[in-house]
Amino acid sequence: MNPAPRHILVARTDKIGDLLLSLPVLQALRKAYSKARLTALVSSYASPVVQGHPCLDAVETLEPGEGTASLVRRFRVLKPDVFLALYPRPTQAFAAAWAGIPLRVGTAFRWYSFLYDRRVQVHRSRCDRHEADYNLDLVRALGLVPKESSILFPLKKGERSFARTYLKAKGITGPYVVMHPGHRGSALNWKPERYGELLRGLGRKGMKALVTGGPDERTLLKKVEEIAGPSGKGRAFAPGELDLRSLAAVLEGASCLVSGSTGVMHLAAAVGTPTVSLFCPIPATTPVRWGPWGNKNTVLMPKGLDCPGCKVGACRRHDPMDAILVQDVLKAVEKYVKRTDR
Repeated sequence: MNPAPRHILVARTDKIGDLLLSLPVLQALRKAYSKARLTALVSSYASPVVQGHPCLDAVETLEPGEGTASLVRRFRVLKPDVFLALYPRPTQAFAAAWAGIPLRVGTAFRWYSFLYDRRVQVHRSRCDRHEADYNLDLVRALGLVPKESSILFPLKKGERSFARTYLKAKGITGPYVVMHPGHRGSALNWKPERYGELLRGLGRKGMKALVTGGPDERTLLKKVEEIAGPSGKGRAFAPGELDLRSLAAVLEGASCLVSGSTGVMHLAAAVGTPTVSLFCPIPATTPVRWGPWGNKNTVLMPKGLDCPGCKVGACRRHDPMDAILVQDVLKAVEKYVKRTDR
């Protein structure tokens, strides 16, 4: 039997949603190795996801453009005895090997996979399992049997207090829905016109809504507001006003989130909020791999597509997302707004 590791370095240096889906790995490692030091190597962009996480002892951020030599020096200072490459990158793999990390775990089918001591036989490109499960496969390579079924993303009392104060200042009291119409282009999403129509429909049914977006999405939110038209109380917009943890606290108190396939969807799932998610037909973005994980959720996809291009999300003549109807999304939202058992 191999001795328990002393220091485990887990690397996941891509986007916020990807890192959120890696948190079950940290949870499984902490349960199995309560005395080990656990460090996460993440992108500076996504680092708020893991800052102060109860499963971690330290967070290291990968700076844009940081090279192999710099990583080798950092790894030698850290002195981990296990390196888990959840997001395989050649620079990190070479650095881990040259730094002399004794046990290096990664996937088997990269050209640089020879640098890993334990190579996990998974093909993420098949998209036949969830990304969280793909991540947990690397934990299994250590001989563990993880049983994680949800994401641990605890919020602080002050963050929840901020959310209540913020919502009150926005005129949002009582049950509310969060709508996040933006996305980063990795998947197709509804047009702003459709989100505007949905917002109008929510208002007609007396549902309060907060529409969120990043600092670069002010124009998008303005378009949604114009389409939705005049409203009374209970509708507010938050363009670039919330950082990740503040947004998480706002999401935690919501009846549900409506969005496309985004990191914000995974953030809502992490804090236990139901999600109504709009997914497109592109095979690489299937909800089988990228859907919400560990929460109550409804996934809606285009139905009845006759066009061959629309069926795979590669049509230049039509927008396949138009096949997701506003009334169907509204019906899904109503189911969660009426819930009283959360």
